[in-house]
Amino acid sequence: MTVEQTARPSLWDTLQNGATDLRGILNEVPDVTGQVGGLAKGDIQLGIAELQETASQTGSAVAIAAGGLALANVGLIFVFMTVMFALSTAVDLWLAALITTLLIGALAFAALRMALSRLQQVSPVPHRFVRSVGKDISWLRSQMKSSGT
Repeated sequence: MTVEQTARPSLWDTLQNGATDLRGILNEVPDVTGQVGGLAKGDIQLGIAELQETASQTGSAVAIAAGGLALANVGLIFVFMTVMFALSTAVDLWLAALITTLLIGALAFAALRMALSRLQQVSPVPHRFVRSVGKDISWLRSQMKSSGT
């Protein structure tokens, strides 16, 4: 034989090698699935940890803000007392207290009216979400009708 003979595997050998390779791949699928599941679980745990950290930071910020608001409230009381005592140099103390009280009442009334006006403009319904879900439902119905006919 002048041409070099190469040992080509028979069809049976090729099928056996393919089956062995397929078994090896199938044995790796649970490992890959487990790894993907582990990665997803790790990502979820990381997300939970980040949310807890954010909640902790937010809680401390809210506590500091509450303390600041309390101090601002005390400061506002002293500002109105100063206004009252300044007015008492021109009128009797009881009249200065009455004028200051009416001033505080008018400011509170104006603030409450403004807040109520803004609250009436706010809709609790998430319109964009409802519109988007409605479009999705319409699309799904049209897909179901077209696949049914």
